[in-house]
Amino acid sequence: MIKITADSTCDLSTEILDSLGITPMPLAVLVGDDVFRDGVDITPADIFRYVDEEGKTCKTAAVNTYEYEQFFENFSPNYEAVIHICIGSGFSSCYQNAALAAENFNNVYV
Repeated sequence: MIKITADSTCDLSTEILDSLGITPMPLAVLVGDDVFRDGVDITPADIFRYVDEEGKTCKTAAVNTYEYEQFFENFSPNYEAVIHICIGSGFSSCYQNAALAAENFNNVYV
Protein backbone atom coordinates (compact mmCIF):
# COMPACT_ATOMS: atom_id res chain seq x y z
CA MET A 1 0.00 0.00 0.00
CA ILE A 2 1.18 3.55 -0.79
CA LYS A 3 0.68 6.65 1.36
CA ILE A 4 0.44 10.10 -0.22
CA THR A 5 1.39 13.16 1.82
CA ALA A 6 1.71 16.77 0.73
CA ASP A 7 2.72 20.16 2.01
CA SER A 8 -0.31 22.11 3.18
CA THR A 9 0.26 24.60 0.38
CA CYS A 10 -1.49 22.12 -1.92
CA ASP A 11 -4.66 23.80 -0.56
CA LEU A 12 -6.88 20.79 -1.18
CA SER A 13 -10.21 20.80 0.62
CA THR A 14 -10.72 18.62 3.68
CA GLU A 15 -13.17 16.56 1.64
CA ILE A 16 -10.57 15.80 -1.04
CA LEU A 17 -7.82 15.09 1.50
CA ASP A 18 -10.10 12.71 3.40
CA SER A 19 -11.55 10.96 0.35
CA LEU A 20 -8.10 10.30 -1.13
CA GLY A 21 -6.34 9.64 2.18
CA ILE A 22 -3.78 12.41 1.65
CA THR A 23 -2.16 13.67 4.83
CA PRO A 24 -0.96 17.28 4.74
CA MET A 25 2.23 18.53 6.42
CA PRO A 26 1.40 22.00 7.77
CA LEU A 27 3.74 24.85 6.91
CA ALA A 28 4.12 27.63 9.44
CA VAL A 29 2.15 30.80 8.73
CA LEU A 30 3.64 33.91 10.31
CA VAL A 31 1.25 36.75 11.11
CA GLY A 32 3.19 39.49 12.85
CA ASP A 33 4.78 37.81 15.89
CA ASP A 34 2.28 34.94 15.87
CA VAL A 35 3.01 31.54 14.34
CA PHE A 36 0.23 29.25 13.15
CA ARG A 37 0.18 25.82 11.47
CA ASP A 38 -1.46 26.05 8.06
CA GLY A 39 -4.75 24.18 8.02
CA VAL A 40 -4.54 23.41 11.75
CA ASP A 41 -4.47 26.71 13.64
CA ILE A 42 -5.26 28.99 10.70
CA THR A 43 -7.45 28.71 7.60
CA PRO A 44 -7.40 30.60 4.30
CA ALA A 45 -10.39 32.62 5.56
CA ASP A 46 -8.35 33.66 8.61
CA ILE A 47 -5.46 34.73 6.39
CA PHE A 48 -7.77 36.81 4.17
CA ARG A 49 -9.23 38.43 7.29
CA TYR A 50 -5.79 39.31 8.66
CA VAL A 51 -4.78 40.87 5.34
CA ASP A 52 -8.06 42.55 4.31
CA GLU A 53 -9.45 43.70 7.65
CA GLU A 54 -6.37 44.09 9.81
CA GLY A 55 -3.80 45.04 7.16
CA LYS A 56 -1.34 42.43 8.41
CA THR A 57 1.22 40.68 6.27
CA CYS A 58 1.17 36.88 6.26
CA LYS A 59 4.21 34.79 5.33
CA THR A 60 4.94 31.09 5.29
CA ALA A 61 7.98 29.38 6.74
CA ALA A 62 9.40 26.10 5.48
CA VAL A 63 9.13 22.89 7.43
CA ASN A 64 12.55 21.94 8.76
CA THR A 65 14.29 18.59 8.23
CA TYR A 66 13.60 17.33 11.76
CA GLU A 67 9.87 18.03 11.41
CA TYR A 68 9.78 16.14 8.10
CA GLU A 69 11.62 13.21 9.70
CA GLN A 70 9.06 13.04 12.49
CA PHE A 71 6.24 13.30 9.95
CA PHE A 72 7.62 10.55 7.69
CA GLU A 73 8.29 8.33 10.71
CA ASN A 74 4.52 8.18 11.29
CA PHE A 75 3.97 6.54 7.90
CA SER A 76 7.14 4.80 6.74
CA PRO A 77 6.77 1.65 8.88
CA ASN A 78 3.15 1.12 7.79
CA TYR A 79 3.40 1.53 4.01
CA GLU A 80 5.41 0.07 1.16
CA ALA A 81 6.05 3.62 -0.03
CA VAL A 82 5.38 7.16 1.13
CA ILE A 83 5.17 9.73 -1.65
CA HIS A 84 5.41 13.34 -0.50
CA ILE A 85 4.44 16.23 -2.77
CA CYS A 86 6.16 19.53 -1.95
CA ILE A 87 5.84 23.14 -2.84
CA GLY A 88 8.22 23.93 -5.71
CA SER A 89 11.91 24.17 -4.86
CA GLY A 90 12.04 27.61 -6.50
CA PHE A 91 9.59 28.95 -3.89
CA SER A 92 10.73 27.34 -0.66
CA SER A 93 13.34 25.16 0.99
CA CYS A 94 10.61 22.61 1.83
CA TYR A 95 11.66 20.33 -1.04
CA GLN A 96 15.31 20.36 0.02
CA ASN A 97 14.40 19.74 3.68
CA ALA A 98 11.95 16.95 2.81
CA ALA A 99 14.48 15.29 0.50
CA LEU A 100 17.13 15.38 3.23
CA ALA A 101 14.70 13.86 5.72
CA ALA A 102 13.66 11.18 3.21
CA GLU A 103 17.28 9.98 3.02
CA ASN A 104 16.72 8.43 6.46
CA PHE A 105 14.01 6.12 5.08
CA ASN A 106 14.24 3.53 2.34
CA ASN A 107 10.62 3.99 1.25
CA VAL A 108 9.98 7.77 1.32
CA TYR A 109 10.05 9.60 -2.01
CA VAL A 110 9.79 13.37 -2.43
